[in-house]
Amino acid sequence: MNDSNFCKMIHMKRTLCQKYKLAKNGIAKSGRAFDRLDEAAPSHLKTEWLAQERVSQSSRIRDSAAMDLYDINIKKAPSKKEIELRLLEDGNARNAAPSHRSVATWISMGLAIEEAQIALLIKIQ
Repeated sequence: MNDSNFCKMIHMKRTLCQKYKLAKNGIAKSGRAFDRLDEAAPSHLKTEWLAQERVSQSSRIRDSAAMDLYDINIKKAPSKKEIELRLLEDGNARNAAPSHRSVATWISMGLAIEEAQIALLIKIQ
């Protein structure tokens, strides 16, 4: 007999009870968070969203594009390198005289120095 499966079966009750308690607490927390969100949304927007949902649900079988309503449109945040490049382009270049460098240039150079120090520490260890 496979001892691993037997142990899983024996401890299944305890594990399921723990997961049930966590899920029950999660439902309460989610409910409170939803209530806060629901209170913050204007009523005219809520009625508009409900109408859009009804239309989308009723026409989803005929037209799958109706479900695009639920598609999330979140813009990706720019990467660290993109931000540094934009700040450097807005300010002066690294080759400018020290008195004419922008704050962004100094910060960018400081970050590059810190990264080089960390890389050196990793190589030494």
